[in-house]
Amino acid sequence: MSNVELRDVLDLIISMLRKHEDRLDAITKQVIAMNRAMESDGVKIQDKLDITGEDAPHEMKSVLVVDDDPNIVKTYKLVLESVGYSVDTARNGIEALFKSKKVYHDLIIIDMNLPDMLGNQLANQIREEKPDIKIIMITGYSSYMEELDEFNIDEMLMKPIPPEELVEIAKKTLTTEEHY
Repeated sequence: MSNVELRDVLDLIISMLRKHEDRLDAITKQVIAMNRAMESDGVKIQDKLDITGEDAPHEMKSVLVVDDDPNIVKTYKLVLESVGYSVDTARNGIEALFKSKKVYHDLIIIDMNLPDMLGNQLANQIREEKPDIKIIMITGYSSYMEELDEFNIDEMLMKPIPPEELVEIAKKTLTTEEHY
């Protein structure tokens, strides 16, 4: 592929990402507004997400969210922390590898397309060090959904992910004994 063709492809990808950025900003604002509205009405978000009581995490579980989109990172962090998880974040694969080696995480949520590597490559590298760690892959491309068994992961989710589904799948993945 020539430099001109490569530049055209990169321009197309960047424009597609920018198009989705507005939607993600809107989703982030909606989640924050929903959380504030429920708290002002005296309703905790945990009650709305139906994970209190015996379904609530009994011990604080640690989650690493890996995504290069700061809006997604903020949203997932807000949602997961609001229901009792300790959340750490990384913006690329290298940062995620560093953090996963230094700090124990019960669950890692990885975007498939990171700036420095693919999410499945990151999952494989993490599994080499920690074979029992739970991993959820997120993607905006339906073509990856069919390849779940080929990847070294426990769950695959399609963007956009509603907050309730994120919490439900995180809880399910953490409580399932088997993995990939």
